[in-house]
Parts: sequence; structure tokens; C-alpha cells
Amino acid sequence: MPNSVWVSSVMSDFSIGNKQGIREKYYGQNWAPPTFIFNLSEPENVVKASRHHRSGKAIERADFPEAMYVFDEKRWKRCGNLFIAGLTYAVKGKLAEVLKKFDLGEGGLIEFPIYEADKTTQLPGPFYFLNFGAIKDSFVPSESKKLYSRRTIENDGYELWATYKLEDGDITVTASALEGADLWFERKLEKRIFMSGRLHDAILAAKVKTKFQFAEAQIID
Repeated sequence: MPNSVWVSSVMSDFSIGNKQGIREKYYGQNWAPPTFIFNLSEPENVVKASRHHRSGKAIERADFPEAMYVFDEKRWKRCGNLFIAGLTYAVKGKLAEVLKKFDLGEGGLIEFPIYEADKTTQLPGPFYFLNFGAIKDSFVPSESKKLYSRRTIENDGYELWATYKLEDGDITVTASALEGADLWFERKLEKRIFMSGRLHDAILAAKVKTKFQFAEAQIID
């Protein structure tokens, strides 16, 4: 349905990124060790940028990993089209091909290399960082359900909400959501990815094996 808006709760799926069998190298840093145990030693600029990124702001190439490598082939082969690269999301396969055709705002797809365990032999790919880059202000908290407050105007100077598990019609947006980017975040709602009906339909048609946990938003004038 082209004139529809969908909300994805995929960012709440913590199984994405769990024991993927890949590790990263940041610019100017050594390769991370081949282990599933993360020591949270990312550079300060990366940690800071990732906080902005998860609210929908585009970040610089240097804030993503320089490259990744596979240390557990069996685990890596199980990874879906959406996976975690360092502190950011990455895509491959059918999902990458779909996203290339849509407006992702100021961000977009950034190709990067993934190597075999020798850190020299490059896998065929292609692989892309998903650089978010669009924020809209169409979310209507007063007409939405299953919300709880994260920030209030009275105490924090701005309004921010989070939500429980969503069903169709729980989130309400204005018709302005139909304008602009096909993938975006809402300024007043935390950790939920919004998509146009066009992008939602294309993902379903491509049979992308990622549990986006879609819920259709209600649109008001």
C-alpha cells in the first residue's frame, strides 16, 4: 500500500548481532580479537556517533568499522540480510538490493569489505553499512497507544517516548509522514524505524529473511 506508513521494532531484536562470527577493525585501531566476548573498547568518537546514529542521524564513514573479518564461518553463514557491524547495522543480499532503490535520506548504503580469517582474502559481498539519515516529526503521541515517557518537556526540555510491543494502529502519524525519505526515525519516538508503504511492500515481496516486526501506523490529517 503506497500511501501507508509502517513501524518496525527490529531494533528491539537483540538476537541480531548475537554470535555472528565476525569482528571489526576501526580506523587507526587493531583488529578486535576473534571472540564472542566484547570488551567495549570502541574509540570514543565511535561510541558518541553510534548514539546519534540510533536516533536517525547520519554519521561519517570514519565512525563505522574500517572492515570486518570472519572468525567463525559456521556462525557467519547463519547471519541474515540485516546484521551488526561494530555498533551499527549492516545489510547484504536481497535487503541491500531493495534498499538501493529507495530514498534513505542523508545517509544511505556504504560499501565495506569483509575478509576471511586471514584478514586479507576479501569475501565477494557486496556488504553495506546502513547509514540512517532521516528524521521526521509526524508522530502524534496523544493519538498513539502503548507508550511510556522517556523525556518530558517539563523536566528535560523536549518530549521523547518509547513503546511496548506494537500492533497495527498503535502508532499515529500525520500525513506529512508520507513525504520525503522512505526510511526514517521520528524525533519523539525512541528506537523505532519507520518505512513508507512502498519500501515495506518491496521488502515483503523480496522475501527478506529478517523479522522486522512491522505494525501499520494510523495516519491522520
